[in-house]
Amino acid sequence: MRRILKKIFSQDNFFATSFIFLMMWGLSNIPIQTDIFNPISDMFGDFEITDLVSSKIEEDTPEDTNIVLINIGNLTRAEIAAQIEVINKYNPKVIGIDAFFRKPKEDEVDMPLEAAFSNTKNLVLVSKLHYSERTNDFDSLETSHSKFVQFAKTGHANFITEGDEMFRTARTFVPFDFVISNSNKKTIEPAFASKIVEIFDPEAYKVLTNRKLDIETIRYRGNIFGGKRKFFAIDIDELMQGNFEPSLIQNKIVLMGYMGERVPETKNTWDNDKFFTPLNSKYVGKAFQDMFGVVVHANIISMILHQDYINESSDLMGFVLGFLMCFFSVALFHLVLEWTPQLFDPVTKGFQLLIILILNFIVAYLFLQKNFKIDFGIALIAIALAPDLLEIYLHLVKRPLTFLLNKVYIRKSEKTTTQ
Repeated sequence: MRRILKKIFSQDNFFATSFIFLMMWGLSNIPIQTDIFNPISDMFGDFEITDLVSSKIEEDTPEDTNIVLINIGNLTRAEIAAQIEVINKYNPKVIGIDAFFRKPKEDEVDMPLEAAFSNTKNLVLVSKLHYSERTNDFDSLETSHSKFVQFAKTGHANFITEGDEMFRTARTFVPFDFVISNSNKKTIEPAFASKIVEIFDPEAYKVLTNRKLDIETIRYRGNIFGGKRKFFAIDIDELMQGNFEPSLIQNKIVLMGYMGERVPETKNTWDNDKFFTPLNSKYVGKAFQDMFGVVVHANIISMILHQDYINESSDLMGFVLGFLMCFFSVALFHLVLEWTPQLFDPVTKGFQLLIILILNFIVAYLFLQKNFKIDFGIALIAIALAPDLLEIYLHLVKRPLTFLLNKVYIRKSEKTTTQ
């Protein structure tokens, strides 16, 4: 037993693991740009194993009655103003509008909207942070025109998305961000969802601020379609005709935004204001975006209100776990290579498949049961590279490394003897 432990915790295994990580670092810094792998990237690049369990979370989560969504379709400003007048009759706690009103228009469409905004007790409008390549910071904030913003508070609607424009997947958001002006003045701009929660539930907002995280993973509750609907959406005609229960709006959060021409008809369509989310029924090679931007905001608000956060492993934890798992994998592969080299390939391939299954099960279990997201990315890459890089280390790297170490040892010995 002692002999096996000595072989596992040998100098060779430590140096081989270090060599693997050094190679991973080197490969990650090679600026390769090619379109060869784009089809594969589009299919798998925005996929995570946690997507597989998100639908299970959706099934088990009840509808959120704190939030009601109102479709604004392609209405004019005057028509949106008419919607707001109807909504205000039922005394909502907050109205958030996921739309910009950037430039002034004719008085007949702008004045009704100004009047509707002025009569709204708690109004939140979206803003947009603009990134500067020169300063590597957000250097400006875009809002609606000042004649509208004067009646509202603002919150940024910037989403962090993965994938290209056609396959953008929204998994995370920034609760608070900074705008740094040319004079280095730093201004905090909360997210659209954060600002709405601050007004609606200050205690839930306080919990969010106390987390002090730059980025939060979105815990999706659900969508507005089908039998699994988790938010109630009122369409344009339903609102104007009063075809809804007043209790849906009274003292609630009302989110107004674009949800297509007609809400029931917009599930399987492409749209510029829709995103892929982990709830998408097609995990790989997605066919249609599954969620409008305003519904993504609703999910973020719901997560904050219910304090249903997803905690994540740190980068340091991911590195340490990756190094340890790679080290013990290298030790196993090294033993196999010494004792039965003819079984090296089948053993390593079988072990790699087993470890992938185990790690993915752990990731899914922790996400589903513990609201914890752990990243085994480094571990999986290291284990995938370990067999080939171990052989390279033993045959090409070990000999010169041993020579250098021996030379250093001899010099130290000579110096000690001289003294």
